[in-house]
Amino acid sequence: MTNNLEDQQQIQTDKQQLQQLLSVQEKNEIDQLLAHYPQPGGACIDALAIVQKYRGWVSDQAIAALAEHMGISLSELESVATFYNLIFRLPVGRVLMHPCNGISCQLLGYKKIQRQLLCALQIKEGETSADGQITLISLPCLGACDKAPVMLVREAMVNGLEGTSSESLLVNLHCSELELLLKQFKESAL
Repeated sequence: MTNNLEDQQQIQTDKQQLQQLLSVQEKNEIDQLLAHYPQPGGACIDALAIVQKYRGWVSDQAIAALAEHMGISLSELESVATFYNLIFRLPVGRVLMHPCNGISCQLLGYKKIQRQLLCALQIKEGETSADGQITLISLPCLGACDKAPVMLVREAMVNGLEGTSSESLLVNLHCSELELLLKQFKESAL
């Protein structure tokens, strides 16, 4: 009987600790979101996006806390989080670059653009630069085939990249965080 009581107390303690992992702001936004859904599972993607908005990514602990808060199973939330490629399960840079690798972009220069960016950043696909500033993750289609090749940078669409050199590509991005990257391109061209 003692083990059962101790187990229940431990479970209650674990639940309380999980609930402390979410901020009051996160909980409030998630609760407002849940009010619009008849079943909490329908709010998974948006709830994950709320957590990511405040943290930059969604850790295993945040998933557990969110599942507890929403009253859904950990496996249900985990399956949603791992399915969507814009829910980040590892820390990402301050600047997210998403070159499109859809068929139109593939035909019009995606590989060259991706290769140049990866070389300049000295990373592999999905990694973050050594300074923690820039993460490059290709996406399957950005829905702008008429403007291919395209790329999202901080949720802003950059289009008309065909025939663009890495240097001019970065100049046209107008992101102050990418000035270092531009400098790297210039140095590598020497």
